[in-house]
Amino acid sequence: MSSTPAMHTSATASRELSIFRDIAVVTTDMPGDVSALAAAAALARRYGAELEIVQVLAMPLPAVDAWALMPDPACTSRYADLRAQAARRSAEFQRRLPPLGVEGRVRTFEAFYESVAGMAATAARRADLSVIGRPLASSDAAAIHDRFAALLLESGRPVLLVPGDREPPKLPPRHALVAWSDTREAARAVHDALPLLEAAESVEILMVDPTANFLEDAANFGTTLCTHLERHGVTAHVVTEKTRGRYVSGVILDRASRAKAQLIVAGGYGHTRLREWVIGGTTRDLFFDSPVPILFSH
Repeated sequence: MSSTPAMHTSATASRELSIFRDIAVVTTDMPGDVSALAAAAALARRYGAELEIVQVLAMPLPAVDAWALMPDPACTSRYADLRAQAARRSAEFQRRLPPLGVEGRVRTFEAFYESVAGMAATAARRADLSVIGRPLASSDAAAIHDRFAALLLESGRPVLLVPGDREPPKLPPRHALVAWSDTREAARAVHDALPLLEAAESVEILMVDPTANFLEDAANFGTTLCTHLERHGVTAHVVTEKTRGRYVSGVILDRASRAKAQLIVAGGYGHTRLREWVIGGTTRDLFFDSPVPILFSH
């Protein structure tokens, strides 16, 4: 008797496991939160996931006064205001969930001695994916970058960065672009993005200035990755580009535009975060400039 049906059932069951069950939406108290929630809800509907909306309050510390025996009234009043604002935001998020067709809850944490970004990253460790919105204004985006970087480097989970456009992103994407380089971060990103890549109609593997190694020569760049993705039901094709004096991020975004990609998959912070912040780097540039969602992994 042939064992093919059993093998097929086993393979199907295995592929059904590579989905998102818990999605964390990390809020920033900026307009990008609306886009992040819409993107997370689209994925939650597709994969039957639940949302956890995470908001972290930066609580001011009272001034140290050795003679003070009573709490600082100004600080106490400020705490009450922050908690009241958070309660209103929680109610608004909770109100948005039923029309979006998803289930979830809002969790509020108070950061006194801990960093807001660090607490958000800790909360995201209990999810399969964290989603964060990037405001369109560059000044606001700079303020959110710290939270994004902490999620990427400290949560141990992939981060979906969603630009704060008025139009909801199309997720899962019909067309996806994988920014591939032979690094641990890129390999992690491809693995974490499998649920999205499996749902896409077309996947393009972009290799920028690739170099030959013991696995692949110039005539076979990307073939081993394509073979790996084919085993997950993903049909992908490889495109190679040369920088020719351009930044790598510019090459990626240009190719994504030409391919009409609705999602970019990329490894994040192959260099140290400090180096990228001081002298620039691909992760930082993509964070600020990408017009489409990016799934980053570290």
